Parts: sequence; C-alpha cells; structure tokens
Amino acid sequence: MSEAAARLATMPTRPARASLDIRHDDSRLRYRGAVSLQRGPGWTAPWRLPREEAALYLPEGGLGRAAMPSGVRVTLRTDSASLVCRYQADPAPTLNGPEERARLDVVCDGRRADTVKLEAHGGDAEFRWDGLPGRMATVELWLPFYHQFRLRGLAVEAGATVEVDAPGRQPRWVHCGSSISQGRGAASPSRTWTALVARRNGWDLTSLALGRSSCLEPMTARLMRDLPADLLTLCVGVNVQALGSHHGDALVSALIGFVRTVREGHPTTPFAVMSTITAPEREEVPGPSGMTMRECRARIRRAVTLLRDHGDTRLHYLHGPDVFGPVHTRLMLEPEGSDRLHPAADGHPVLASRFGTLLRLARCVPIPTAAAE
Repeated sequence: MSEAAARLATMPTRPARASLDIRHDDSRLRYRGAVSLQRGPGWTAPWRLPREEAALYLPEGGLGRAAMPSGVRVTLRTDSASLVCRYQADPAPTLNGPEERARLDVVCDGRRADTVKLEAHGGDAEFRWDGLPGRMATVELWLPFYHQFRLRGLAVEAGATVEVDAPGRQPRWVHCGSSISQGRGAASPSRTWTALVARRNGWDLTSLALGRSSCLEPMTARLMRDLPADLLTLCVGVNVQALGSHHGDALVSALIGFVRTVREGHPTTPFAVMSTITAPEREEVPGPSGMTMRECRARIRRAVTLLRDHGDTRLHYLHGPDVFGPVHTRLMLEPEGSDRLHPAADGHPVLASRFGTLLRLARCVPIPTAAAE
C-alpha cells in the first residue's frame, strides 16, 4: 500500500468490517523504547523521560520534547490481515526550516511495510492498513519522532489471534543526543539514523535524544545509569556549543562527571561518546561560550582520553566528522536562514551505516547481561 493510499485511509470513521478491539492499555501491547507511560481518559502516551519528574530534566519548559516518541514502537503479534489504529497526534512545534510531517511506520517481521501520514490536529483520528500477511507476525508501529502521540486503541479482524510481542532477547541500546539523534530530517520514524542502526543490528533502542537538550544534564546521566543497557552511546557537542552551556574546561569536567555517573550503574558496559557531526557554519565560528565546533570536539576527546587513562577501557571516542563529515554536507538539510546541522532524508542511512561501522571497529558492541524476557 502506497503512502498516498494510506493517506486516503486516514479518516475519523470506524472500520467497515467486524473487528476485535484492543484497548490502548491492553497487556498484550508493548511500548518498546518508552521510559514511562501517561494514561488518560481512553488513551496512552509514551514518554522518553520519567513523566512525573520531567520538569527536573527540562526545567526550561521543553517538556513536549520528552513526549515526542522518537524510537518508540507499539508492538504485538497477530494473524490478522488488517489493522486499525485510533490515535491523537499534536502538531509539531514551530521549527526553523522544513516542516516535520507526522508519520507512522508499520513494520512487519522486521521490514518496513508502509509509512502512513497522520492527521496532526490533536483530535481523534484513525487509519486502516490492510497489508498484513494474515499469518502470525510481529507488528511494530514506529511512532512519530517530532509530534506528541496518544494511542486510543487498535482493532484487528474479528476472530484474529493477538499475542504479546515476546521475541528472543535483544541487546538493549540506550542512546542520548540532540535533535540530530531525535530524527530531524528523516524520511519516517523507522528511518531515523538511530532506528536504522537498531533495526540492522537487532538492538532494542531507547532514545533519550531531545532537541536543544543535550548539554550533559546530570538528571539524564542518572537516568542512563538506571536504565537496563547492554550498549550506551552519547552524541554531544552541538547544543553545548550553540547554547554556550559550558566553556572549555567546564565541558571536560561535565562530560567526565556525566560518564562517571552512568558508570555507577554500568561499570563495564560498552560506552561510545560521539562528538558532533560536521557543522559547516560552526566549525570555525565561536559560540556563546567562545568555543568553535572544532574546539568543542577537542575537549570531548580530551575528557574521553582522561577517563580511559584512568581505567575506563570500555569507553570509546567517535569523531563526529568521521561518521558524517564535510564530504556529506550535500546530504544535509539546508533550512533558509539557519545553519546546516541535520542530515536530510538521504543522509540518515549514510550516518547510520558509518556509525555502525565505526562502533564495530572500536569493538564497542553490546555485551548482553540480562536474562531473556
């Protein structure tokens, strides 16, 4: 089914066929990648921070970013040939550059089956998808990465079997980053660079990437410390340099403290720290704290080197421009009147491929520790 056809199927009407309704809080549904769940009257909203304490993580008021379910997927197993999704999606915040459209990906047995354009007006809506195989299959709904989303419920064909998604043990990957990692510019939710890395490697992604909020916040370090993880990664630098949150020496100290806090819960888990990918307009231009992007990366490398010299041999540094560098600027968004900072849709697969390759070269790969689910 094409995206155009899916758009036609997106309408606030009930399915014509007899159906089996599945409540938003049904125990057979999993919200993979969510840190907490908010339950409302007839809906569930996944959050990527502990909702009750979200203001402690984002005191400047950007709580909406934590309710944007980047990397979150609603999963189940069913032998139905069709699926109806009832939902509410809020409009994206005002952004510089191209508008991010609300999309949801249907992934069946690990393969993206379709991308559905959602109605993002905050009210009730639904779409129907008739492309399921009609045999037992694992279905994942990858939720929008730049829109808040509330699931009201699902429906499958009457008489269909519905089971909880219980795959074999997947290594848990916890990633923290900025809007580059949240997915800005990606073609759809399962095609952000972090989603592509997770899907290609069979990793269970939890994304803590929040636009304008990757400044080594201590509460985020505590959360990474406490989440189950077989692999930890952090992309840092762009918000630090742009917002002036740390000057040179303070950046080194803050990153050392951040990593040491995470290490309290994961003393030997493979951990990669990646500096910012290429930022053409900021490489040699000082930010509010006086650092250029090149200087910012040098400080990040210094912090990682110090930690490794003090015994953290499973901590690795990835140089951002080696992952996505000057040769890739043609694959970046070029918003009018704004810096080039984010990969465009064609850039996300390139970033994902190179990130995965450099992780493997650094021998930074998951070491499963938890029992099978």
